[in-house]
Amino acid sequence: MTDSHRPITPSEFEQKPPEPDLTEVFDSPDDLELKADIALPDSETQNGAGVLFVHGGGWRAGERQAFRWHAHRLSRLGYLAVTIDYRLMPRSPFPAALDDCQSAVAWLRRQADRFGIDENRIGAVGSSAGGHLVACLGVLNDRIRGVSTRVNCVVDVHGIHDFPALRDDTGTINENWEAFLGGSFGNRQPEWIRASPALQVDGDSAPMLVVHDPRDETVPYEQSRLLVDALVKAGRPVQFFPSPGSGHGFFYGSGNPWTQRVWPVAVDWLDQQLHS
Repeated sequence: MTDSHRPITPSEFEQKPPEPDLTEVFDSPDDLELKADIALPDSETQNGAGVLFVHGGGWRAGERQAFRWHAHRLSRLGYLAVTIDYRLMPRSPFPAALDDCQSAVAWLRRQADRFGIDENRIGAVGSSAGGHLVACLGVLNDRIRGVSTRVNCVVDVHGIHDFPALRDDTGTINENWEAFLGGSFGNRQPEWIRASPALQVDGDSAPMLVVHDPRDETVPYEQSRLLVDALVKAGRPVQFFPSPGSGHGFFYGSGNPWTQRVWPVAVDWLDQQLHS
């Protein structure tokens, strides 16, 4: 075991991360500058892989700095680690957030030579709304100016994965979720389906680590079971990690006991899927 891959001590989980090495604009939709904070690995540990972090916040709040500790720790393990902005509601309903995340993937691939990474070794990590978005990045294979926006592996912490399955007996869902989708299922059915990664899985979908609290009161646990079942059915690599009692949104806090349990599992997953 190298020093960089030794277990993290409790005090290290509590350490405040440094400022990012770089901050760059990766896209400017609607005249809004979307920025990426970049944590660079040093030359001795660089492993040629890159990881995007996508924050949560119900698609209407949150900031890229939420994953600064995680990005810093990954950079110390040899990864190029990037935390990103995306457009938020109510100004920008679906597909704006997904478009922006896909733009970030394409941007990172175009910068691969500059950053010394392999464009085919890019992962994505997200929590809550960010978990949903990185799952989308793992299943949709859109291209921007010829560059694929599908990532090569995913760590998805309690994301939504099947919007139609969330409807109650009256056919409605949480008003925030419906607002994100831009309207009701009857009026926006194609958007509901496209925004549901469990319904988009195919034989080339990215390997995924899926984490979810069975007692999550924000996003039903069944949502992750639906995604995992779809990945298994398609024959894709998947690891399901229930986190009973973790609550929703725990993963941002590096001092949270559940973060300290999940983090090494996430790092191992990235190592397995992204190392050449």
